[in-house]
Amino acid sequence: MTTAIAANSTSQINPQPMNGELRILDIDLGKRLGFAKPVKIRELIKRHLPSLEQMGTVPTVGTVKRGQDATEYYLNRKQAIFITAKSETAEATDITIEIIHRFDAYERGEIAHTSPKPKRIRKPAFDTAFTRCMNVVALLPNVDENQKLLMAARGTHALCGINPLEVMGYTAIPAATQDNYLTPTELGRQVGLSGRRVNQILCEEAHLQVHTPCSSSGSDWSMTEKGLAFGKMFDSTRKGGKGSQQQLKWKPSAIEFLRPFANPPA
Repeated sequence: MTTAIAANSTSQINPQPMNGELRILDIDLGKRLGFAKPVKIRELIKRHLPSLEQMGTVPTVGTVKRGQDATEYYLNRKQAIFITAKSETAEATDITIEIIHRFDAYERGEIAHTSPKPKRIRKPAFDTAFTRCMNVVALLPNVDENQKLLMAARGTHALCGINPLEVMGYTAIPAATQDNYLTPTELGRQVGLSGRRVNQILCEEAHLQVHTPCSSSGSDWSMTEKGLAFGKMFDSTRKGGKGSQQQLKWKPSAIEFLRPFANPPA
């Protein structure tokens, strides 16, 4: 005999349509029958599965509970009554009558079928999502700051439906132009250094660039991975006005690497 405790009088048999037929979930029946562990009803179902299958198919759904695979059984009216009788609990007769009444009431439309409410997907706060996206795009090579901001904003919108740049009224990001980037000579002028000395510092001390004479771009300098956050290549006219070449320019913020070497110190 299956060990049982007093039936939970607050629960009810709630059959739901499945595969064109009203059925009840095994654990729900186990709870109504008062099993100390409702999941134990599955052992009873497995033991009598051949008999249950003579009363119709027994749909199953695979689940994972606490890291272990489990199988849920859905019983029709006859199968539920059969298992109730086999449970041999004191409440079996009362539950059999309840099953009949509840199934009949559902079939007559006296009780509406209730579907489980969909789980609410919690969205992260937009500032948290934006920070996470910025941490990701920071790892991407060859992406300038404007692109990183735009990518992080799009990612934030995808995660929580809010574009943080639009929230702050920042609807357009200025494109990188030669007007907001400086040549080594222009940077050096602010701290009393020559363009040559600036190139040397940015290469040997700040490690923002490397010397690449005779490169295919025509520039004598190329950015390191660290330098990508501060520099940008622009097209310029070659000396003598014939043809074009690329010239490496720097954001004004790159001057912070020069201040320790300023003349006089800045």
